[in-house]
Amino acid sequence: MKDNIYTVSQVNNYIKLLLEDDVLLNGIYIEGEISNLKKHTSGHIYFTIKDEECSINAVMYRQDALSFEDEFENGLKVICFGYISSYPKTGQYQLYVKNIKISGIGNVFLDFEKLKEKLKNEGLFDEVYKMDIPKLPKTIGVITSQTGAAIRDILNIAKRRNPNIKIIIIPALVQGKNAPVSIINAINIANEYKNLDVIILARGGGSKEDLWAFNDENLAKAIFYSSIPIVTGIGHEIDFTIADFVADFRAPTPSAAIEVCLPKADDLQEKVYNNFYKINKNINKKISENKLKFKLNINKSCFNNFLDKILDYQIFTENKLEKINYNMVSKIKENKLILQSNINKIEALSPINILKNGYSLVSKDNKNVKSAKKLKKDDVVTLSFYDGDKSAKIIE
Repeated sequence: MKDNIYTVSQVNNYIKLLLEDDVLLNGIYIEGEISNLKKHTSGHIYFTIKDEECSINAVMYRQDALSFEDEFENGLKVICFGYISSYPKTGQYQLYVKNIKISGIGNVFLDFEKLKEKLKNEGLFDEVYKMDIPKLPKTIGVITSQTGAAIRDILNIAKRRNPNIKIIIIPALVQGKNAPVSIINAINIANEYKNLDVIILARGGGSKEDLWAFNDENLAKAIFYSSIPIVTGIGHEIDFTIADFVADFRAPTPSAAIEVCLPKADDLQEKVYNNFYKINKNINKKISENKLKFKLNINKSCFNNFLDKILDYQIFTENKLEKINYNMVSKIKENKLILQSNINKIEALSPINILKNGYSLVSKDNKNVKSAKKLKKDDVVTLSFYDGDKSAKIIE
């Protein structure tokens, strides 16, 4: 019985020998797309080669990577030459790459760039549409997984920086094919809150595939049309998603996102004290300056014996008014005399006064008769006296 029992090490080493002895696997070309790229400080390069359905882990050791002149990056379509073996400590098999050739750009990367260009042309990335992040929010909404490390980091930082700010957690899936719809629903729910000042859309670090949910077109439009500003904190600093380009502000990590939205209570208090000190200092400075100006002006000649000067101007004004009044009264009396004289002259020339002296006017048929030649015997005329009219007949 004991002869058939093997240790884990024995099994893993046996599998390693089987793989390395296989003719096909000992020198194989594999074509696929690079993802999950990691460059170790030792110089070794770790990545995944994948197609539409499957993936295989790969490693390229430093001595082989040095001969590779082109730059590695996720999304590249490559042809790798190497051998398949396993790592005995974990029992996982992988491709040990000896040489690599770039064959094009991967479909996933192309899809990302096409969507990015499309949304850019539609204006979803334009700065003019981005809303300002409130400097002193009262309530912050956080959209992320309830069980991820991101929410723990956000809550710990929020408690440390300013425990008085209200944090509302709106749970959503942040990975997988159902994640975009889940995040969109969370954004719609967040926009129904009337007192929400800003939304943080967060997810911890992961591979490009893990973050792919944030490259969804419908999610991008949901972020764009949100009435509440959205700050993204997705993955690590080097990770960029479509959601980052559309968001009102992109933070490199979830921790940085909460720091952007939430100022420290101590910093705010210090800022208030500093502003109070500056305002108080400026007020005192203005008071001192105005006191000095007052002292300088009060000693000027125009302010000396100021009350006496006012009284002098008052007496001068009263004398001017008396003179003006006297001149007006004199002119009125003089004009009254002239008017009466003219009235007397007019009355002296009046026809009525002439008739009072014994004269009369002769008229015929309502027309004044100016000459005796105009009259003949038996004509009836009117004689007008100062006190009335009489009819008369010409007899001779």
